[in-house]
Amino acid sequence: MNKVFLFLFILLSYASAGNLDQIKIALTKEFTNNFPKIAIKTIDLKISSLPKDFEEYEFLRLADAKFNRSIGFGRAEFKTAKNEQKNIFFKYFIKAYLEVVKSTSAIKKGDKLEALHYKGVLIDFDKMPLNALSLEDTHNLIAKTNIRKNTILKENMFKINALIKKNDPIIGVLKDEGIDVLIELIALNSGDLNEKIRAKNKEGKVMQGIVIGKNRILLQ
Repeated sequence: MNKVFLFLFILLSYASAGNLDQIKIALTKEFTNNFPKIAIKTIDLKISSLPKDFEEYEFLRLADAKFNRSIGFGRAEFKTAKNEQKNIFFKYFIKAYLEVVKSTSAIKKGDKLEALHYKGVLIDFDKMPLNALSLEDTHNLIAKTNIRKNTILKENMFKINALIKKNDPIIGVLKDEGIDVLIELIALNSGDLNEKIRAKNKEGKVMQGIVIGKNRILLQ
C-alpha cells in the first residue's frame, strides 16, 4: 500500500491557511498521480502577495503543469465572492523520497528487462534523474544500449514493446447496462494486452483498466 506522509507548514497568515492547504492537497494529488511510490515529507509554498480577501476565495483547481521536480512554479485557480475567477501564482518546494529502479546486473543491448535485472531503491526526490523508471514502468521494455550494474534505469535507455505506451492518448471503455461509454484518457504507464494500467482524464481523475487493444482499455 502506498503511503504519503505530509506535514503541512503554513507560511502565511492563519486567515489564509485553508486555501493554502487546498493548494498543497492538490499538489500532493498531482505528485502521487505522477509518482505513485513517492513519500512526501513536506510541501512549502512561496507567494509574493495575497489579496486581502483571499480567505473568501473558493479553490477550484491547479492549472495544468508537469509537476515532476522538487522545486517548481504553479498557478492555482480560485473563484471570488463576486463569482470572478482569479489566479494565484506560487513557487513550491517539496521534500520527499521516491522509489526508483537500479540495475543489479549488467544489461545487454536487446535484452528484455526482467525482474532479476533490477531492484527498487529509495532516493531523495530532488536527486531523481529525469525520466527515471519506477517499478510499475518495468514491463515490456527492451534495452536500447548496454547498461552497467548499479545504474538508475531511465526511460530513454529502453524501447517499449507494448500496445499502450506511457503518456499515450487512449480511450477508456466503461460498460454501463449494455452501452459502451467512451472516455478520453492519458496513459500513466505502459501496458500490453490483458495488463492493468492507470490512466487519468482531463480533470486529473485517475482510474484503472485492462488493456483490450491498441490505445484502448476496459475501465474497472
